[in-house]
Amino acid sequence: MGPATALCLLLLVLGGSETKRTAESRNDDNSVFDLFELIGFMRKGAGRRAPGVYLVKGPESSSPAYRIEDASRIPAVPDSKFQDLLDAIHAEKGFILLATLRQAKKSRGTLLSVEQKDGSGHVFSLVSNGKAGSLDLSLSVDGKQQLVSVEDVLLATGHWKNITLFVQEDRAQLYVGCEKMENAELDIPIQNIFTRDLASSARLRIAKGGVNDNFQGLLQNVRFVFGTTLETILRNKGCSSSTSAIITLDNPVNGSSPAIRTNYIGHKTKDIQAVCGFSCDELTNMFVELKGLRSMVTTLQDRVRKVTEENEIIAKVVQITPGACIHNGVLHKNKEEWTIDSCTECTCQNSATICRKVSCPLMPCSNATVPDGECCPRCWPSDYADDGWSPWSEWTSCSVTCGNGIQQRGRSCDSLNNRCEGSSVQTRTCHLQECDKRFKQDGGWSHWSPWSSCSVTCGTGIITRIRLCNSPVPQLNGKPCEGEARENKACQKDPCPINGNWGPWSPWDACTVTCGGGLQKRSRLCNNPEPQYGGKTCIGEARGTQVCNKQDCPIDGCLSNPCFAGATCTSAPDGSWKCGACPAGYHGDGIHCQDIDECKEVPDACFVFNGVHRCENTEPGYNCLPCPPRFTGTQPFGRSVEDAMSNKQVCKPRNPCTDGTHDCNKNAKCNYLGHFSDPMYRCECKPGYAGNGIICGEDTDLDGWPNENLVCVANATYHCKKDNCPNLPNSGQEDYDKDGIGDACDSDDDDDGIPDDRDNCPFIYNPQQYDYDRDDVGDRCDNCPYNHNPDQTDTDNNGEGDACAVDIDGDGVLNERDNCQYVYNVDQRDTDLDGVGDQCDNCPLEHNPDQ
Repeated sequence: MGPATALCLLLLVLGGSETKRTAESRNDDNSVFDLFELIGFMRKGAGRRAPGVYLVKGPESSSPAYRIEDASRIPAVPDSKFQDLLDAIHAEKGFILLATLRQAKKSRGTLLSVEQKDGSGHVFSLVSNGKAGSLDLSLSVDGKQQLVSVEDVLLATGHWKNITLFVQEDRAQLYVGCEKMENAELDIPIQNIFTRDLASSARLRIAKGGVNDNFQGLLQNVRFVFGTTLETILRNKGCSSSTSAIITLDNPVNGSSPAIRTNYIGHKTKDIQAVCGFSCDELTNMFVELKGLRSMVTTLQDRVRKVTEENEIIAKVVQITPGACIHNGVLHKNKEEWTIDSCTECTCQNSATICRKVSCPLMPCSNATVPDGECCPRCWPSDYADDGWSPWSEWTSCSVTCGNGIQQRGRSCDSLNNRCEGSSVQTRTCHLQECDKRFKQDGGWSHWSPWSSCSVTCGTGIITRIRLCNSPVPQLNGKPCEGEARENKACQKDPCPINGNWGPWSPWDACTVTCGGGLQKRSRLCNNPEPQYGGKTCIGEARGTQVCNKQDCPIDGCLSNPCFAGATCTSAPDGSWKCGACPAGYHGDGIHCQDIDECKEVPDACFVFNGVHRCENTEPGYNCLPCPPRFTGTQPFGRSVEDAMSNKQVCKPRNPCTDGTHDCNKNAKCNYLGHFSDPMYRCECKPGYAGNGIICGEDTDLDGWPNENLVCVANATYHCKKDNCPNLPNSGQEDYDKDGIGDACDSDDDDDGIPDDRDNCPFIYNPQQYDYDRDDVGDRCDNCPYNHNPDQTDTDNNGEGDACAVDIDGDGVLNERDNCQYVYNVDQRDTDLDGVGDQCDNCPLEHNPDQ
């Protein structure tokens, strides 16, 4: 292969690559990837709540914002859209990510991630670390996780923040609002992380991270942007221009590869740009033509892709040096500089030929000329210097910043030696720019356009109408139009025809004969789907047949059923036959079989109750009767002695307290009384509860009476009545005045209007409080109303106090003759004759009258 041939192949490689990249750069259909839109959250009618999020109002009213409720429920970006994003990243060797967020204070959350579909981990994740104050890029490189952090990034403050992340090959640049953060370097280029085939093994998620790393807060406008520059993005945000800090030339992000530079700096938006001077019919024709052009561009892209693959193979054969450039048939190394002509200088930078015009300075003379072989003019000695004038000075600045102004320049004269004809000052007009005569003006919507035709010819589609923010156009920081520029609604055409399709064949049915050749049939239905709305019916047969059991029929001696029913009959080719064993539950030779009485053979196969074997013999087999009342157990049955031996019936006495059949309250204890008791159990409320056991209520004072009335069985009052003193134990429920409040907690037990603490008869109605003997015991309840006896002692408990009783001990002997006034002693025995009866004498056998 000669040098000329190699050079042609090299030009073909670079040209094909250039064509492909240019086509990709101009294909701006995918220049903006709004992740919430890709997963379907921004569809009309989606509602305020979507899986894992809730629609809220964000700082930008023209687009929705979402509160993240459960990031694990947010769907992943569809694989086809993810593949389009990967192609765009490879086309530009990077991306610009925009996001508006309000993150919970001091939280750590993932903005977006690329996770493996098999759950083995993350390929890429972007995490805002509120605790460390950083934005972390986690990358999977050769199976190992590597972390690249941008420090001093305060996003988790609970306030809205706007970030712009620019990633180009192995470098990353972050802006928070208009403030530039520090740059970061990646270990490998970003396109090596986002490989073209990544969509087949991984998925793109929003707000979903690792364990405890899901995003907490609100998100809005999470977008990947291509086909524009970082400087343009920042300028559109209102940031002041500062190109020195922005990566531009070495790694352009302008919709082309490093080999091609274009002047396109815009980016795709969903806003309808101003369209003037065209009718609706003209616009419709333009849309039809654009649709056709898109189809042609798609076809050309496929062809260019194929050519590029072939060129890459040729490039490997020619062994082109990486980064080299071809210009005018000459091969230049990377970073090499050369001159095309006197006014053009070129540089090779990573396979991109960058050429620029030489900038010439202003000359301070009027006779400047350009020498041969040079680009810039030079000042030469004046041929008419003898006229006495010095060279002209430079022009002054324009007298105005806009509109028409003037500039002046001057020269001096050597008047001693020359006449210096002419003026020493020259004046010329200048016009830097038109003066802005506009005024601040808010935008206004135009009228809605007519509805478009339906997007489909059958079924359900959409119709669209638009309006423009040009009535008037906002200017000088005037407010933009509020609301949507596009409106869609559903349109319904006639249902689309559905052609019928066959469902699966049914299984073959049984052969019509067992030998000698028969037929089997099967069928299918035209229901997968059924033909509808004028669709075509299924083509083909709905039924099928085939021949079966083609073998000749043998002579079968068993056709006459010589064996007992249920016994196996085996026939021989000669027509003889043989019977097998009798079926279960019978005994015999197979021809004649008799029933086995399992109840007789196994006398304890079933439960024996009161000497009776509860077993029923059946033909064939047996079965046990159900267990008797108050017993529980199985009810086995079988068809052989072996069954009766191995599966005997066991009936156990029933205990409702253990088998759960009692009806005691959950706060009661079930007490088993015995198998033959009726009832067999009793319910008793647990401590802290009171009632009849079937119904139990709380018993705060543990006196056996509930705090509230209980609805027990009819006419039952056993501890079901409400406690008349819920907080004081009073098991007797005494209530002297019958007012429903027990005496233990009643402040006026006798209901006479006098509180118990001042009532001299607390349990007897005496509002007058008479107390004749002044012993603080009222006359109504004083056992000696006329004798002062505050202790109310009554030895014989006859209602008459000792202080006024003539017979204190009630033994029939008056006090003055009673030798034991306080002890009952009718016989008045006094063994030691000391005047003190034996019943109260501390020494009944020793005379001691002083005791």
